[in-house]
Amino acid sequence: MRRAFSFAFAAFFLLGVAWALALPVNGTYDEKQHLVRAYAVWTGQWLPHDRAADASGIETNAFTGPRSLLPENADCTWLDKPQYHPASCLVTTGDRSDTLVPSAAARYSPVYYALIGLPLRISPDNTGLIGSRLLSAALTALLLATAVALAVRARNPLLTAAVVLAATPMVINLNGSINPNGMEISAAILLFVAVLTRSIGWPAGIAAALLFTIRDLGPFFAVAVLAVSLFVTRTSPRELLRRPFLIPAAAGVVFALFWMAVAARGSDLETTRPIPPTTSGAILRDIADARAEFWVRQIIGQFNYGETTVSIGMIGLWYLLIAALVLPALYFGDRRLRVAIVTTGVASAVLLVALELYFAPKVGHFAHGRYVMPLGVGVVLMAGVVERYAAWLSGKGWLRPLVLIGVVLTVPMQLYALARVMTRFQHGISHGLDPLGGTWQPPVGSLLPLLCCLVGAVLLGVIVTRSSVRPTAQHSTANTLSN
Repeated sequence: MRRAFSFAFAAFFLLGVAWALALPVNGTYDEKQHLVRAYAVWTGQWLPHDRAADASGIETNAFTGPRSLLPENADCTWLDKPQYHPASCLVTTGDRSDTLVPSAAARYSPVYYALIGLPLRISPDNTGLIGSRLLSAALTALLLATAVALAVRARNPLLTAAVVLAATPMVINLNGSINPNGMEISAAILLFVAVLTRSIGWPAGIAAALLFTIRDLGPFFAVAVLAVSLFVTRTSPRELLRRPFLIPAAAGVVFALFWMAVAARGSDLETTRPIPPTTSGAILRDIADARAEFWVRQIIGQFNYGETTVSIGMIGLWYLLIAALVLPALYFGDRRLRVAIVTTGVASAVLLVALELYFAPKVGHFAHGRYVMPLGVGVVLMAGVVERYAAWLSGKGWLRPLVLIGVVLTVPMQLYALARVMTRFQHGISHGLDPLGGTWQPPVGSLLPLLCCLVGAVLLGVIVTRSSVRPTAQHSTANTLSN
């Protein structure tokens, strides 16, 4: 298990490092909001004390911070539609004098930002930004590597492969940037795997605590993940009363309740941007016409602020790999598993629609597919614990080749996604694939991020290959799921 953990940690960390080194400031969703929040937490500003307009002209909550935290035009790469300039348009400054620094994440829970924000406190500029990204990549790699190690210890190669498929390029992008959504998804993956393998100890408790405290929807996700996993495995809820799980999970609940009491979020919905009047019917039509496709694509990879897309062929292939695991699991699994998988998928879709219906009239387009991934990854992970499917594949000699092929196919897709985004920032949105040139270059150059991504993705293939052995009765964690 230690070797599996070491390999998996190195793999996921290198994948996150690749994105951390390759992206410019504000190179992924809302990073400008989150890096300011991280600096504020480490300077004792747990709640905002003023308001200011951000780079896109929208007034929001603000903290006191140095001008060097953000470029003067942090949105220049995506705001000037349809130009979508390369990152060479960013105007950075070394000015450390204080000013009001806006952040729409000003009232978010401080937990994630306390974990990754120290480098920004020490060096409130691009150096600190990369340091905080690397911390985020390391912590999320710990969560994902623990999930892989638990799956390997359970001698479940399908579950090991499911973790790799759940860690889509979008998840790795978020893990290698300053955005709590990545850690939230990674914690959910660990919690799912821990309960599905009946390893309800400290790792599961820490994962639950993170889910309860990182983001507003976290408590819902934590309860939902526990409920559906316990239902599938027929595990008694009494298992959650064991001290290694209960202590960190209970601490997470207490802090979540505390933060809800002290950090009212109503003012975050205020905006100076005019929102056209709309109706529920118009919102639902918009979802059917455009938003649903965006949600589906983003789960695998639609980057920056949604304008940077990858090949539809890559999106389709990743979903085909997921289908190759989920559909047979629905056939071989028992009724409880089928109910759990279908309910989890439907609940994720319904939650996205509900978020859009509630927030769109207030702030415009709101919901993102990545928002429900802490629950949605369960569709893939639960499919990985159907012993009858694994035994059937093993009996035909297909288990190892199928798992290996599935994981190996993710290697070029992870590398392509990174190369596509690097090209977008180095050349502009419409340039052909060329991650080595351009008017902007990452501070460490273009080659190192690509090498980190390649080595990390190959290491994932190695660990899955080494764990692809036939499940046995005494080691299987999913005998209860067979018909």
